[in-house]
Amino acid sequence: MPDLQEIAACIQHTNVSPATTRDDIIALCDEAERYRFDGVMVQPCWVDLCRKKLQGSSVKVCSAMAYPLGGSLTRSKVAEMRHLVEEGAQEIDFMANLGFLVGGAIEAYHDEIAALVSAADGVPLKIMLELGATPEELWQVAIEQAEKAGVAYVKNSSGWGLGGKASVETIGFMRRCAKRAKVKASGGIRTAEDAKAILSAGADLIGTSAGPAIMAGQVGEGAY
Repeated sequence: MPDLQEIAACIQHTNVSPATTRDDIIALCDEAERYRFDGVMVQPCWVDLCRKKLQGSSVKVCSAMAYPLGGSLTRSKVAEMRHLVEEGAQEIDFMANLGFLVGGAIEAYHDEIAALVSAADGVPLKIMLELGATPEELWQVAIEQAEKAGVAYVKNSSGWGLGGKASVETIGFMRRCAKRAKVKASGGIRTAEDAKAILSAGADLIGTSAGPAIMAGQVGEGAY
């Protein structure tokens, strides 16, 4: 089982609330450096601030794009992806168009993902699959199409809305299905015990707003 420092190295410290302020982001960066988290996960408007605040740090600047619904026009998503790369995002989590997948438009689902991978120009992408809102018979299809399109990570959920919580069973399924992509877990990871179980099930990264509480042996609060 991973120890606390191994857990910290897998945490992407998250604050993507619509009410987040500049001071909140500065505190997020400070906590990420203090605990040696893998990265901070913020909305696009805060990427430049994080890049400047974390300059010279090992903590990565990550952003959530087309979040939390995923229904923007593909060309709008492509433009935003390019802007995030220009801003200095080192990893980008993006929301897929779940309606394409569930509605049977598999080619459109794949093609949008591939367009975003191309627009990222080598920056690693993580696709938020929102498995909690996806029929289980489509989970493997979603992972296969995302891998085919070139994502670096598959992620069970945005941790917000319909995406659902990470579970040992879901993460284990993703690990077995993913042939090349790594796995990120998000949603409801509140304690060190949660984190250990999810990492042992096959997750490579954890997205959570409860990182400091996890490190302190407490139960974290928050939306994700």
